[in-house]
Amino acid sequence: MKKYDFEILAVLLFTMLSPVVLSCSSESSDKDILMLEDKEEQKDQKEQEEQDNSLIHEGEITSDRLTDNEDRFYVNKIPLTEIVASLKGDCSTQDSQLLNEQIEALSNAGGGVIKIQNGTYCIKSVQLRSNVHIKIDSDVVIQPDLSGNVAGKNINMFLVGENFYVENVAITNSDEDNTDPSTWFKGEIPSGDNIGVRFVEFGHVNNFKFSGLSLTDNYSRFSNIVLNLPASNNVDEASSNGVIKDVVMTGMHVGYGVVQMQTGKSVLYKNLDGQGGVTLRVETGAAATNQINKVTVNDVVGRQLTSRNGDAAFNMSPHRVDQGRVDIEGVVSINSTHAVQIAAGFIGNKPGLIERKGTFDSRSYIGNITVTGGVGAQIKSKDFKYFDCDDRRALILKCQNPDNESTQGHSIGAVRDNAAAEGGCTGPDNGCYEVVVGKITKTNTDFEQEDFFVFPTNAIGGCPQVTEPIDGSCN
Repeated sequence: MKKYDFEILAVLLFTMLSPVVLSCSSESSDKDILMLEDKEEQKDQKEQEEQDNSLIHEGEITSDRLTDNEDRFYVNKIPLTEIVASLKGDCSTQDSQLLNEQIEALSNAGGGVIKIQNGTYCIKSVQLRSNVHIKIDSDVVIQPDLSGNVAGKNINMFLVGENFYVENVAITNSDEDNTDPSTWFKGEIPSGDNIGVRFVEFGHVNNFKFSGLSLTDNYSRFSNIVLNLPASNNVDEASSNGVIKDVVMTGMHVGYGVVQMQTGKSVLYKNLDGQGGVTLRVETGAAATNQINKVTVNDVVGRQLTSRNGDAAFNMSPHRVDQGRVDIEGVVSINSTHAVQIAAGFIGNKPGLIERKGTFDSRSYIGNITVTGGVGAQIKSKDFKYFDCDDRRALILKCQNPDNESTQGHSIGAVRDNAAAEGGCTGPDNGCYEVVVGKITKTNTDFEQEDFFVFPTNAIGGCPQVTEPIDGSCN
């Protein structure tokens, strides 16, 4: 073959192969770009997952739980007989007596339903009796009767089992079990110094229900729903088998809130929403309960507990007594000091009581906690220690809220636990105990403390002492 034939052949071969080589080079380049993009995407995804994980505490898992089906706690045994309450309205001072008379007559006749229809009624010391259900329309407003010399006195609007045993009773909205707050009846607590009002107090009662209330408070003393010992102070006469649900309250005092449970066994709390204070406070301490180490709180179940601009959604605190189990799930806290507060037992300074600190059952569970931090929480002075020196000084010099016991400030953390060994608490004799804490989810990072748990050991020391202005003014 001639030389130029080889040259022609070489040119032809180069021409045929060049596109293939160029094509492979192009495909490799595109592939490299895609791989780089994929790596960047995986990196971003990993960073996002790490950030998301930093806001989630998976917590502990337990199969040993208390069940929350309502019919385990309350069964309607009230006759279907129905009457309409004959009341005067317009805050007549006669309505409490009239309602008491109608309740007694219906109970003596075997029981039934009393309907309270549109109007504003001012009442105090209305005593529910066995087998009576009070149904209240959504256009009804219930206020405390403040007539007469009530300054410095405590007022109970409704009493259930205070002076005698009752069973099979209920106070609900007329459209019972409707979770829409527009269907609930209204409550109003007026403002004023020396006003201590409880909307309803449960004592020696079995098989009870309370639901469907939307209440506006004005920082009055006492939680509006209270479970306590009856007038007999007999620890064996604590309330039992009840459901308290579908309640929203605003304007609550930091030291109180929606519910305070001093005593009670087999009680379900569900769909409670409080602005201010503590939504569900399982805090014992009534004097008579502290005279003997005997369980007065057990089988307590809470579901869907919400706190807004308050202290916490749930608080548990034993006083001198080794109490039973609680099972809490579905806690939501928005701009409150904490979502959950677990307090160690303590003795206090009341004389004549048993000398022990108290605990809760270690099988107790609190889980599915969702917490949003921000400004607007009711901060007690005892929690100032968790703020840095500058923020602490600002809180000390700031005007207090209308309850005169808290200052508006920044959320501290998710769970404050003073009872756990991790926080330095040692042994049941010192009021220490462990509870099972499940999943905690933070929706943001707007908290004073970064960790999910706030222990006494997280207190910030070394801050200079701050004295209030001589003229008593505040910022």
